[in-house]
Amino acid sequence: MAKFENFAGKLLRLEGGYVNHPLDKGGPTKYGVILSVWKEHGHDKDGDGDIDEEDIKRLSEDDARYIAKKIFWDFFQADFILNESVAEFIVDWGYNSGRKTVAKIVQRLVNVEDDGIVGIKTLTAINCADQQRLFDLLKIERKVFLNNIIKRKPDQVVFYDGWMNRVNSFKYLPSKAA
Repeated sequence: MAKFENFAGKLLRLEGGYVNHPLDKGGPTKYGVILSVWKEHGHDKDGDGDIDEEDIKRLSEDDARYIAKKIFWDFFQADFILNESVAEFIVDWGYNSGRKTVAKIVQRLVNVEDDGIVGIKTLTAINCADQQRLFDLLKIERKVFLNNIIKRKPDQVVFYDGWMNRVNSFKYLPSKAA
């Protein structure tokens, strides 16, 4: 079974600290936590009565772990995905590209209804799939997804190398025997 604790450190390293790139539609971000997500699931860190860019700047690694676990890992029910590599790749992709969007892509790959809700049918299909093949297909689909972003919005090419480096940083490892 996949474990969030094995993934959290890697996610924080990949995301890094505070950024507010003018071409990033997520706006102010720290450890990958965007302002809109913090407004929905966080709190007023600086005590000034609103949640804004200053609160994002004050996010701690623990804040980011909370968001990553509650909003992304748990959404994908990754604790119940048998292969750690597959779980981490799916959650990371959802963290970067949207949970429901990625859930639907995964569901299409494992031949279940693509409703964007990760339930028992999706988990069973993920876990029953050939894990190496599924991981390889996920990687291919993520690269296609990112290339399509560039085709639709050419100004996003500034992020392309970073996106590809991130995708390629994930390697498949077989599940360990229990």
